[in-house]
Amino acid sequence: MDKYTLSQHPDVLALASNQAATGLNDADFCRRVKFTLSPSSWGKVKKGTYSGNCHNALAAVQAALNADITAADQAPVVDGGIVLLDHIQVAADAVAAARIAQDEHRLVLVVAPAGGGKTYTARYIAAKYSGQIVNASPSWAKSYMHTLRELARGLGIGGDWRSAGDAERAIIQALALSPRLIIIDEANHFSRDSLNFLKTILNETKCCLVLLTIPNHLASMAADCRDEFPQLLRRSVAIIHIPPVCMDDLTAIQRGLYPHLSLTDPVQIYNLANTNHRLDTVTRVLDEIDAGKDVAAAVKSVRNQITAVLKTA
Repeated sequence: MDKYTLSQHPDVLALASNQAATGLNDADFCRRVKFTLSPSSWGKVKKGTYSGNCHNALAAVQAALNADITAADQAPVVDGGIVLLDHIQVAADAVAAARIAQDEHRLVLVVAPAGGGKTYTARYIAAKYSGQIVNASPSWAKSYMHTLRELARGLGIGGDWRSAGDAERAIIQALALSPRLIIIDEANHFSRDSLNFLKTILNETKCCLVLLTIPNHLASMAADCRDEFPQLLRRSVAIIHIPPVCMDDLTAIQRGLYPHLSLTDPVQIYNLANTNHRLDTVTRVLDEIDAGKDVAAAVKSVRNQITAVLKTA
């Protein structure tokens, strides 16, 4: 089978027809049907320019044909005021697996740009599994003793320690006696010593760790801590990269949290969200619409707010 024959295959034409019926672009459609082909590859298959293995591509197309493309038409699941988008459910499933691990593989990393949905995900996981959220700060990178004190305070572990060794022993003892799910936001603010201490928590207690960070910071941490970071990473059960907002996400949030709203032109919201702050922008625009603005005015207002923040940054 060559690339042209593939593009004219009845299953490829049928899947392309299904996509046309949904009105979704290649990226959103591939997510909808959980395509094993990338959006760009699917586009090449349709155009007859695909250069990969045509038989494997056809198998992927046939699997996608069996997917339920009406799933987004079903009522979204809302739990505790949070719409369970796909990546949130994936993160929750990863944490569920980490919590029952019998060894040190109890780490989950959640990675997304600013406003990409990390905090939204953390709130759901914390509520579902009675986790504790601790917010790291830049000062953590400067003083290991300060990191230990702030981490302990965030976990409700009190003590007046004179040395890092005393603090480490006290924290590990408390966590060994009372294992818990620990969710650390802004997790890029870790020194080498701090990363080693996270490894100790995983090695010596039954705690599960969830670290939230942005891609650039994750890369910086890997570069700055070339020995410690890979050793920590080996203890992970999942590294979840939250994808850009798709139209299904926007629809689910609107239907789940703002069911009384009718969006006449959601594409404007979708485009702005994937340019700036993703899920944060979606909720901010929907808040503006809920307050009485039309879609265009709400998008303009939020865009102006973002621009003003960027100018002062």
